[in-house]
Amino acid sequence: MKIWTRLSPNTANSSPAGAAFRPTPIGASEAKQGAKGATTRGAEAKAGDARSMRTATTRLSPTRSTAGLPERFGGRPLGPVGRQAEKRRTLGDWFRDHPFTTWVILPSLVIAAYLFFVATPQYLTEARFTVRQQQARAASNAVGGELLGSAGFVVSPENIASVRDFLVSHDAVRKARERMNLVNVWRPPEADPLFRLWWANPTAERLRWFFRMQVKAHVDASTGITDLQVWSFSPKDSQELSRILMNLSEELVNSMNLQIREESMRATRVELRRAEQRVTDARVALTVFRQQERAVDPAASATAAVSTISALDSDLTRARAELQSLLSFARPGSPQIQNLQNRIRGLESQIVEERSRMANIGSGVTEQLETFARLNAEVGLAQTQLESSIVALDRAQGDTTRQQIFLLRIVEPNLAERSLFPLPYWLSLYAFASLSLVYGLAWLILAGMREHAR
Repeated sequence: MKIWTRLSPNTANSSPAGAAFRPTPIGASEAKQGAKGATTRGAEAKAGDARSMRTATTRLSPTRSTAGLPERFGGRPLGPVGRQAEKRRTLGDWFRDHPFTTWVILPSLVIAAYLFFVATPQYLTEARFTVRQQQARAASNAVGGELLGSAGFVVSPENIASVRDFLVSHDAVRKARERMNLVNVWRPPEADPLFRLWWANPTAERLRWFFRMQVKAHVDASTGITDLQVWSFSPKDSQELSRILMNLSEELVNSMNLQIREESMRATRVELRRAEQRVTDARVALTVFRQQERAVDPAASATAAVSTISALDSDLTRARAELQSLLSFARPGSPQIQNLQNRIRGLESQIVEERSRMANIGSGVTEQLETFARLNAEVGLAQTQLESSIVALDRAQGDTTRQQIFLLRIVEPNLAERSLFPLPYWLSLYAFASLSLVYGLAWLILAGMREHAR
């Protein structure tokens, strides 16, 4: 519209659009005064009029006819035609012209409004505990050494990790749900729709997912202390759920103690039965050997056989000495010499028989003595093992009266007095800073892409 008002009459008359409009005639005096400057402004007017004409021609629709317009061209506004020529601005154009407001300020205001006016306060209950284990016994033969070796307790990292994993497991959710309605705890009527439990009848997996968002268990690696944090929309619900989880942790530790005791007693009883069976088998084998060999103590029998052979050797030596003395003055065929000779032959045969009985393969005294010594040693070893098993059983029974693993409560679950979530001021500021950072990074990336495209 402004472009049309700046067009000169000469240019309008010479243009195709000006052919349809006749300008108002100019007076003679005005024509004479204008003729003086026409020569000097000719070139400038032609260039400016040409540019103005091209601009005006592009503003007009090529299919719209300018004939029949209600207003003339004589330097006055064209009315509705000029307003329709301008492009109308929409809400999308405003958003494109103000990207920081669109992507940062408006979302920050929405988040702040939700946190200040819609979000329901949540309360935190904290409890701390640790798990300790009985120190291993120190081997000592001194009086009281066993008592001193079993008096200490140390931090048990593997048991602490077991309790922590249990607190966020399906078993903990199931047992806690049996003692407390978790759906009512995290889906009360006054809770806001964003931070509450989204399902009225959640499955076990969904409830565990939300449970792990509301219940946290952090372990300090340096001290071994576990920090249990429970969030809910009511201080009493947080405290009650924290107590239930602490009780479930103690029950888990007690069940672990019971399993350790049962396993220890079972292994000790198995060893005791094995030692008793070994003693029985050794004694039965020794008894069968005595019955087969008809010797209560083969060692004593062997000693007696050796003594008999020694006595026979002595008698044979004396008989030979007497025979030599008789042969020096008596006749060889005398009765005394024959008697001595018969006695010597009898002693020699007896000695040979005794020695053959002792050295006989399979039934000799030597083999009997070896078998008896082996069986007797087996009985002694079995008896020693039985005594050790009895001592171990007594020790295991004594250990059952003491707790191997126990949960030590350091901080009891507290009753919250002030809401710690959400903190609308800080969360709104955090949201604004995060959105600004993301917007800045996106702007830099887009600017780099445009620069690279050029």
